[in-house]
Amino acid sequence: MTPGRFSPAPLPWRVEDIDFRAIDAAAAREDEPLLLLVAACSFVESAAHVYAGNLIGHFAADARISAWLARHWEPEELQHGRALRAYVERVWPDYDWPRAYAAFFADYGRLCTPEDLEPVRSLELVARCVVETGTATLYRAISRSAREPTLRALAARISRDEIGHYRHFHRAFRRYQRAERSSRPRVLRALVHRLLDERREDAECGLRHAIAERYRGAGPDPARLRAVTARIRALVRNAFPYEMGAGLLLKPLGLPARVARLVRPPLVLAARWIVLG
Repeated sequence: MTPGRFSPAPLPWRVEDIDFRAIDAAAAREDEPLLLLVAACSFVESAAHVYAGNLIGHFAADARISAWLARHWEPEELQHGRALRAYVERVWPDYDWPRAYAAFFADYGRLCTPEDLEPVRSLELVARCVVETGTATLYRAISRSAREPTLRALAARISRDEIGHYRHFHRAFRRYQRAERSSRPRVLRALVHRLLDERREDAECGLRHAIAERYRGAGPDPARLRAVTARIRALVRNAFPYEMGAGLLLKPLGLPARVARLVRPPLVLAARWIVLG
């Protein structure tokens, strides 16, 4: 973001409004797989400035999108990272979050480059809709899965923010689609491409480093990584809002209602595989 070009807008809520002292740490620690997922999410959200800079550069000629990214999207994503970090550090005082984040960022920085953006602006906005669908539904699942009340409330807040981001990107997509005339097959290809990338990149990178820090003294263990990741997936599988995810993914395609009803069930099954494996 260009310094001084855009000033941050007021945030919808503040980290300072959350009473982290009220956390039931004992209950939270019983959900260790969920805490590891929260730690992984905190890394990805805290690195939002990298992707924001890439997107602002990509849409430099569009002041409307650039301003929203800089004033709303980036500050809200970074606040998610601060809040999730504060939660993890409150529950696990001995968890070296800065060290884990530094290791994560060294990997993530190589994954998150301007070259990975779709060259056609409307299709990059489709990719953004996919990412926001993934985050909104994941935080909804965390909120439903968590036994600890503060985490339930925090994840619900973040999910609502992500839905708002999805709506903004979707509106921008419609505007660009009209100008660029991106066909439905092209939109579908961009959607599928981003879905597959989303499955293997951000979440896996975050989880790998969250788990590595938690078990640092035991040394690297691929079998443990697979086992803990499987426990995390099992924990949220029943709480995941598949119908919500399928509905959000269908919107950019602009399908007739009858066709959308036909393709929704297989898309729900695909969402289960893409998000949870």
